[in-house]
Amino acid sequence: MNVLVTGGTGTLGRDVVMLLRQSGHRARILSREPRGHVDAVQGDLKTGAGLPKALAGMDAIVHAASATREPMALRATDVRGTRRLLELARDANIGHFVYISIVGIEGVAYPYYRIKIAAETLVREGMVPWSILRATQFHSFMELTLRAFARLPGMLAIPFGWQFQPVESREVARRVVDIVLDKPAGMLPDFGGPQVLDFRSIAESWLAARKERRRLMNLWLPFKASRQVAEGRLTCPEHKDGLVTFDQYLAEKYAL
Repeated sequence: MNVLVTGGTGTLGRDVVMLLRQSGHRARILSREPRGHVDAVQGDLKTGAGLPKALAGMDAIVHAASATREPMALRATDVRGTRRLLELARDANIGHFVYISIVGIEGVAYPYYRIKIAAETLVREGMVPWSILRATQFHSFMELTLRAFARLPGMLAIPFGWQFQPVESREVARRVVDIVLDKPAGMLPDFGGPQVLDFRSIAESWLAARKERRRLMNLWLPFKASRQVAEGRLTCPEHKDGLVTFDQYLAEKYAL
């Protein structure tokens, strides 16, 4: 199968591309900076540049791209860009459009999640036969979030009660590959990690693995979204599909 992977240089996309190629399939990467990547086409979801060329000869799409590093471009890229990609995919007779989303986003009042829901809605319109997979937060995203809170020396102030279900991105990638090689299936069951953890225990494991001494402090955030995350709305305890725990991820990454 010939599969176009948007976001093919990102955390999930890299693994999807690798697994597809290891399985004997062609994985073409759509990237704004394709230099150095095999079978990559330069393109931009925000402007539409390069998309027709990227779609030429493709059978399916894994849409994992998001402008998370460019907040001002989020709607233009993630919503209008997704519509543009769907319209072009329809015209190119693409047989399967797989969209990657996030577990529980309708239950948390966070602006980025509204963007993801808007993109999901476009996919559900059915311009192209589709599947949507929602996953919980990646292990690597937990680290990224902790680093954002760890800017002050010697301390780490975080909302202790936030709940997450960290999952290994490589395991999600395997599921994505299985999905794209199968028939379109609509809204699929959530994919979550093996444990639901509070943010305090996640932080304690992270600091221990890094052998880093910081004072942990509980941070109260007066936002509706913070309360909703603490209620576990970004978790799916009934779908503990991943096998790699956060501690196992840390042990592998920080092994001596």
